[in-house]
Parts: sequence; structure tokens; C-alpha cells
Amino acid sequence: MMAQKIDADIISKSFSTLDIHDYGDVLQCMRCGLCLPSCPTYRTDGVETETPRGRVAMIKGVIDGKLPANDEFIEHIYDCLDCRNCQTVCPAGVKAGELVLEARHRIEQNRPQHVIKKFMLNYAILSQNRLARFLSPMKIYQRTGLQALIRKYDILKLISDDLRLMEALLPPLPSKPLSEDLPEELPAQGREKGRVGFFLGCAMNLIFADVSRASIDNITRSGYRVIIPKEVQCCGTPNIAEGERKVYREMASNTISLFRDKRVDAIVTDCAACGAELKTYSEIFAKDGGLSQRAAEFSSKVRDISEFLDTAFDDSMVFGPVAGKVSFHDPCHLRHAQKLILPQRNLLKRIPDLEYSELSDEGQCCGSAGIYNITHRERSMKILRAKTEAIDKTGAEKIVSSNPGCIMQLMYAKREWQKTWEVQHISELINRSLRTKEKIV
Repeated sequence: MMAQKIDADIISKSFSTLDIHDYGDVLQCMRCGLCLPSCPTYRTDGVETETPRGRVAMIKGVIDGKLPANDEFIEHIYDCLDCRNCQTVCPAGVKAGELVLEARHRIEQNRPQHVIKKFMLNYAILSQNRLARFLSPMKIYQRTGLQALIRKYDILKLISDDLRLMEALLPPLPSKPLSEDLPEELPAQGREKGRVGFFLGCAMNLIFADVSRASIDNITRSGYRVIIPKEVQCCGTPNIAEGERKVYREMASNTISLFRDKRVDAIVTDCAACGAELKTYSEIFAKDGGLSQRAAEFSSKVRDISEFLDTAFDDSMVFGPVAGKVSFHDPCHLRHAQKLILPQRNLLKRIPDLEYSELSDEGQCCGSAGIYNITHRERSMKILRAKTEAIDKTGAEKIVSSNPGCIMQLMYAKREWQKTWEVQHISELINRSLRTKEKIV
């Protein structure tokens, strides 16, 4: 979706007000190479321009007037998956991923927008009902048997590899969005401990409805009443990743307002990308006098589903046995953006008969990264290959994660490369364990 006919001089001038030092000790970044082994693009390409420190150096070069903000520069900025692994390992605290997003914002402000990109980020994404209507043809495609026929004969490969990948990534769609099935409020099961707001993200609502249904059931079983605002919009992750901030701020402001008077103790989401973005609202609106306090209060309550359940499930909660060997794939938005590693593992290790095995790749990205697997298909598939090899080495029968993009990417790998392991969201596995306990009792 790269725009055409850019004016490198105009884009370069827009970088003149960017204070690079707001993103950490960049001078240290010039000398340290600890981020290189953790960077997916360096692991696939092996060149300095595809490293975090390389991108930081290029941005600094544009700021200093030593490099033009031309097509080559923009390409390297968009090659980044924004996985934030570099920020996890950086001893100087350089925020290379956040700096890249700031660079994208300045690029997008000063070049023509691709019509499809503009339509999606400025219009379609503003309403989950609108997005649901756009998915209706895909539901017909799946239910009429046309999808099975197309896949059997691999017809789309004759047309476009990109189109084939886009089709292959989409899992079976629910008959209707979860928001149409659920009431706005669900009571706690047993003694009520408090009230929880549930942020129903776009992909979870429209694609993985059963997962969020399990997540909500898990929360009510932990003793909390669940409040689900139906007017919720996208969290804004796609917009911020693509450099769009005007509509992003509108959606973020709407989300903050929706939960303001709900009197909730926490705001839970089962989408790692949503959780990471919702937690940053306090930073985004920090200098907005009219919204800064409300944004800070909102973000302080946001919890990933595993983060919440690890605390909410007290010692009295009994898990039922689920036999098998399982590994957890850390979504980048969970491990590197939210810095959450233990909660999901604590929960899995509480399930009887479940043998947990750690992946050896230390939280490497799966290559999904929003729409990166579409815009950078070949590199994404190289990254995914490395991830599947790491999974295979564990001998896992199930690979568990907690982000819709990761789950779709891993499901694609299972089908495309005929892997034997299953792919599940952690909420589904926990819910199965809790329901298994009921059958035993």
C-alpha cells in the first residue's frame, strides 16, 4: 500500500521538529549491537539497514539533513515489524520501535494516501457493524463450499500469491458477531467480587467470537460481573501502526468515554494488541489537558486476560485435567509491549495433566505483525518458518497464544505446512479445563 509520487523534501522538513532523544539514549544505540539477534528483519536479511540501530541512524540522518526521506528510507521504516523485541533487550532503554512509529506518522502526514488504506483507516474501522457487513461475502464464500473448492485446487495461486495468502489466513467465521449475542451485562458466577469491563476488539468480535465467549465465561467464573459496552470501536492499533493519528485519537477518546461511568475495577481484553494499545492511551493523551486524567485512569485499569485471571483465580479455583503437551507463543504485544511473561505461564501450569514446554526462540515474532504478512509476504513467511521450527522442536501437541493475528498466522502454518499441532487461544484452553472440572464433580 505504498503511496506514489512522494516529495522527499517536504517529508524531510517534517522531521526537523522530531526530538530523537525523547526515545532513549540514541548515542548508545549507535554503539551497541545487542538488539541485532533479536530483530526479525536482521535475522532474515542480515544487513545493517534492517536493524533497530540502523533505522534509528537513518532517522537521525534525515533529522540532521544528511539523508533524504526518499522511497528507500520509507521502505526501511516500513520494513520494521514493530515487535519491540529490541526495546526489551536494549540496555540503554532506546525506544526504537516507538521512534519508527513517529517516523511513519510524519511520513503519512506529508504524502498522498493510497485509496484503500485511506478507506480502511478513516472509514471502515470506525464501526464494528460496518466491518461485519464487509465480512458478509466471506461468510457466504465459506458456507457455500466455494472456499473448499478454491483451496482444493489451489486456484488463487494462479491469480496472485498475495491474494492466496489473504484468503488462506482467514479462519472459519462465526455466523454473527459476538456483540449481537451477548447482553451488555453478565452476572458473576457465585459470590460477586467486583465489576469488570470487557473490551471486545474487532477481530475477537467478528472472527474469534467463541474465544471471547470463553474469556467472558472465565471472568464470571472468577467471581466478577462483566460489563460489555456495545458501541466500542477499534482500539486504534492498525491506525497507529500505519501512521494515522487523527481517527485514532477519535476512537481512543470514544473508548475512554464508554468505560468512564461503568464503575469497573478493571478493563480486560483477550487481544494482546488491543491491550498494548489501550495501555498507551495515558501516554497519547498525556499533554491533552481535557483528557489526560481520564486517559490515565482508563489505562491504569487495563489488563490482559491472562494478567487478570492469574490474580482473579484464587487458591479455591479448581482446574480440571487436560492431557497433552503445550507451548505458549508470546505475542509481541504481550511480551515486549506489555512486558507480560509469567501470568499466561502460571495459568497453564495450574492445569492438571498438561505438560508445559518452553519455546527456545526467546519471544521471537511469528511474522504476522498486523498486516505485515500481506505487505511483506516473503519476509513474513521466513519469520514464520523459523517460528514453526521452534515449535516443532518442543514436540508440542498444542501451541497456545493470545492475539488474533498470531493465531491466524499459526493456523496458516499448520494448514500450509501440514503440522500436527493444534492452535488455540489461552482462554479456550482455560475454559476447557474449568468445564472439565465441572464434569468430574
